Amino acid sequence: MKLFKIAIATCLTLGLFTGCGSEESKPVESKDIPVATAETVSEQTTSTTPETPAEPEEPVRDLGGMEIILGAWGDQLEPEEKKSAQEEATWEYRHDIMEKYNFTFAQKSVGAWDELLELLSTSTMAGQPAAELFRIHANFIGAARDSGLLYDLATLDSFDLTDPKWSQPLIETMTVGDSVYAVCTFGRPSKVIFFNKRLFEESGLDPELLYDLQASGEWTWDTFLDVCEKLTHDRDNDGVYDTQAMIMNQSVFAGAAVFSNGGNYVDKDETGKYVLNLESPETLEALNWVVDFWATDYDIRPSHWNGHKEMFYAGQGAMYLGGEWECTTLTPELMTDDWGMVAFPKGPSADGYMAVFSDDAFVIPASFTKEEAENIAFAYDLWTTPTPGYDDPDAWKTSLYPLYRDERAIEETITMLREPGVGISDYASLIAGNIKTGTLIEDIYWGKVSIIESIEGQKGIWQAELDKMNAAMEAAVSAQ
Repeated sequence: MKLFKIAIATCLTLGLFTGCGSEESKPVESKDIPVATAETVSEQTTSTTPETPAEPEEPVRDLGGMEIILGAWGDQLEPEEKKSAQEEATWEYRHDIMEKYNFTFAQKSVGAWDELLELLSTSTMAGQPAAELFRIHANFIGAARDSGLLYDLATLDSFDLTDPKWSQPLIETMTVGDSVYAVCTFGRPSKVIFFNKRLFEESGLDPELLYDLQASGEWTWDTFLDVCEKLTHDRDNDGVYDTQAMIMNQSVFAGAAVFSNGGNYVDKDETGKYVLNLESPETLEALNWVVDFWATDYDIRPSHWNGHKEMFYAGQGAMYLGGEWECTTLTPELMTDDWGMVAFPKGPSADGYMAVFSDDAFVIPASFTKEEAENIAFAYDLWTTPTPGYDDPDAWKTSLYPLYRDERAIEETITMLREPGVGISDYASLIAGNIKTGTLIEDIYWGKVSIIESIEGQKGIWQAELDKMNAAMEAAVSAQ
């Protein structure tokens, strides 16, 4: 369970009545001077004490037994045996809110990850949405946003879009004018580096070195190259490297380098339009550095297109570039060596480290009535509320500790990457569902073309998609 902080504002009407002593409680006029006794003082004090009525209870919101389905590409089922007290408390909380507010909620698989946008479209246009909420993959959120088929969440009272539990980069991406079309709980950064501590030690390096470099601000492209050289070995001098520094996924690596240098492939101008940024100084500097790195012997690429993590498990490469969520797959059963995790090293044109968030979007179809949409939002807001007892500001760390081999990955790396201003949106992912954006880097990596030739060959294709997206956004703003 992801842990996030929420405040549910409940307006309670407090009837405060100030009681005054009655006429009978006043002293009776007498020519004699009255003598105050303990009994009379007590009586007077008691009689003049105001009574505060009990606070009236606000009627519990009744969703009328509404069945709410979150359509995704995988089921989320309640486990028969809970793995922790937190998991036990989470499901107890979920059952409590469903009973209290009279609704049911379930995440169900309704299609593959690349089919849900089409299912959303066809079922919504038919007036019978296949689910009350849909999870749309990051590659298709731009098309979903501009489809005209999503409910404007900014019009719903049941969502507080400023709540820190929501991913602000995702909300920014899904905003058109005054309208917001999706939410996502605080995401998990991509393009982080996992490293094998045993291979560091065997290379004469402190296994905590990368943490120390990151903490001091010295984890840069230059120190990365120095570390890579020391991690690459041909131990028996047979001309074949026994271990190499970096397990290479060329498109992911190039993208990380670009973002880590303050560049990007697609940017936004001051008017909010998407603009091509392939030829910015920061982007070109990063791509040239990447090409130089590929000319070394520091990286190794698996023969199978998806074999990168298996090489990391086996200790064939000391560093693996991936998404932070992949910590869930680096279990002791699959990887016996201890490992850590740091940000990608920063380039010379960057001020600090970066985290790229490519979040999926959680949307409500526009065909629901205002009342229905409010109820769906109310239920989802409750469902994503941090479990009582696990809702302090640092509660999100609790579920991560069992997944990591050390605390520094959580206390230093992830904490730093979650800070405001560190997260970056990958706007190129908005058009990745329509064109093969990876071709830009693949052609360079395989030596088919130079950097400039690849950009020249791709920028017209990319610009055409950006033009469509900008036109759709302008039309949506005009219609508001």
